[in-house]
Amino acid sequence: MSSMPLSYPWQMPQWQQLAGLHEGRRFPHALLLGGPSGIGKLQFGRALLCSLLCEHPKNFLACGECHSCQLYQSGSHPDIRELCPEEGKRQIGVDQVRALQQFTSQSAYREGGRKLVLIHPAEAMNPYTANALLKTLEEPAGDTVLVLLSHSPSQLLATIRSRCVQLTFPLPEHNSALKWLQNQLGQTEDAEALLRESGGRPLAAQQLYESDGLSQWRAQDAALAEVVEGKKTVLQLADSWQDREVPEVLEWWLNRLAALIKHLSAGQPLNARWQAYTSMALPSVYLQYEQALGLRATLLRGAALNKRLVLEKLLLDWFDAFYGRAPSRAY
Repeated sequence: MSSMPLSYPWQMPQWQQLAGLHEGRRFPHALLLGGPSGIGKLQFGRALLCSLLCEHPKNFLACGECHSCQLYQSGSHPDIRELCPEEGKRQIGVDQVRALQQFTSQSAYREGGRKLVLIHPAEAMNPYTANALLKTLEEPAGDTVLVLLSHSPSQLLATIRSRCVQLTFPLPEHNSALKWLQNQLGQTEDAEALLRESGGRPLAAQQLYESDGLSQWRAQDAALAEVVEGKKTVLQLADSWQDREVPEVLEWWLNRLAALIKHLSAGQPLNARWQAYTSMALPSVYLQYEQALGLRATLLRGAALNKRLVLEKLLLDWFDAFYGRAPSRAY
């Protein structure tokens, strides 16, 4: 039996905003929760759905005791659906959305109740899937509420965004995130480093700790430095990373480029291993960052890419920019 989900402390402004809309009977039928990954949007979405279903909410919080709350805790509430990529897949399938249309067309389990849908991450829908969802967004059946979560709302179809009330989730305040992380990890000395390495995203920092990712990221920093120092070629580095998954490498890569951008634009502290790249022009780093975001979006859409070629191009383009050469061939 699962416990009732609660939002995180740093999400209180967004929670209060939705509580006000609910109290004023102005709650939207479609919400888009946007912000970086690893900050708790999924937990927020689940807590929101529970509150909307609860028969006796207290200050817009699910009571945890009513029949609806008990159904949720048992994992069998008939009025909730979550759409996410099926196991082993990166995309939300069009058949999943069609099944959703049938679900929303049915009456709610409780008389006068809502049908609630949580879609995450929304960018895992390809254009066909997103278009299939449009009809449900435009003409929701009955009292249906759809909540979409996105790590990058700009990647969604404009027609999807325009039909949702958008709620932005920024990075949490540092002290709040650090205190939460320390409580989760038992006051580990690495909490500050984990939070910094995760770009201020506390749940991503927790995951990095649990997967021993911190040591892996540091090893990747050191391996990249070997190319700068002439100890290894770009192709040798790409070859040595063949045992790593591209999404995991991308997570580290995007984190490092974001930190370099913040250093070049605002003077924020930078990992010592990356000091060698501070001579690069900011627009050039931005371009590499945008290309990496595009690659991540391509992977989310389920495209089959050759791992070796992807890693080679990622690194070749980076060092072409670093040394001021023309970019390498396309994928």
